[in-house]
Amino acid sequence: MSLNPTHLRAFVAVQKHANYTRAAEELFLTQPAVSRQIDQLEKELGVPLFEQIGKTIHLTDAGRTLLREAERLLGDLERVAESVRALGSPGQGRIAVGASSTPGLYLLPPVIGQFCQRFPAAEFHYCVENSRRIEQKILGNELDLGFVGVAPFDRSVVAERILGDRIVFFAAPNHPFAARPEIEVRELVAQTWIIREQGAATRRLVESWMGRWKVKPARGIEMNCPEGVRALVAAGVGLSYMSVHGLADELDRGRFRVLNVRGFDLRRSIYIVRHRDKHVSPAMSAFEQLAGAALSPVERTARSVHLRESQSKSGRRR
Repeated sequence: MSLNPTHLRAFVAVQKHANYTRAAEELFLTQPAVSRQIDQLEKELGVPLFEQIGKTIHLTDAGRTLLREAERLLGDLERVAESVRALGSPGQGRIAVGASSTPGLYLLPPVIGQFCQRFPAAEFHYCVENSRRIEQKILGNELDLGFVGVAPFDRSVVAERILGDRIVFFAAPNHPFAARPEIEVRELVAQTWIIREQGAATRRLVESWMGRWKVKPARGIEMNCPEGVRALVAAGVGLSYMSVHGLADELDRGRFRVLNVRGFDLRRSIYIVRHRDKHVSPAMSAFEQLAGAALSPVERTARSVHLRESQSKSGRRR
């Protein structure tokens, strides 16, 4: 038995949209054509891949198993094709880059600007999602390179540290904790926390730290973007935590204050990731070199921002 990649692509598209019509639009096919491909795939495998509960399509157990393997297989096929058609010049290539929120919103835009100015004919694709989704897209070969704030889980994804980072608690200047020289961990429990969605690297790291202290906030508001987190904190709704890279400009302007929480010293690395079997194209190599050159000064700047904030706290203590 040999699986038809066209049928697998239809299967992945239907799973992605949970809708045959939208899957057909993505694949530039008719809805009946997609339905026939799914029927043929189920007949070949001898098991149902989808079930309909109410008006919603869900994967069966067999479908979930196939999804993992189908994404890997389709990614491998695309990598083989890329290795054959790799271009000799980064200026004529195609590159897809993805990043989690910290590198994606605060660190990489200047790098992308430099790349696009240097190679205006290159086809560039970019997305910002949480670290878990970036890893999934690397595995599925939807992305050539990823920048994430946590080491990947899958061994097929290789990671290289590109700069350091530090997570800090922060609040608006008028928050009761803002003028305090030090806050005890358990004082945080009664506060409203503005938190990122599941899958965000900063949330995973802070929740791991909270688990060690056996604390959990009494109230939390979940946001799926850091801009929303900062907006609610600035409005005095609660406190939050974020990379110092994402707060540097606003700390300088006095919009936020870093909170000195006793025992909280959460450092991490920002990684550049790719699939182990990925052919490194000239465009990928050029982007990596630009990123490495641009982000080293950023790390030094972040350290100096944190030092200035620490000195400010010392002054408040006196």
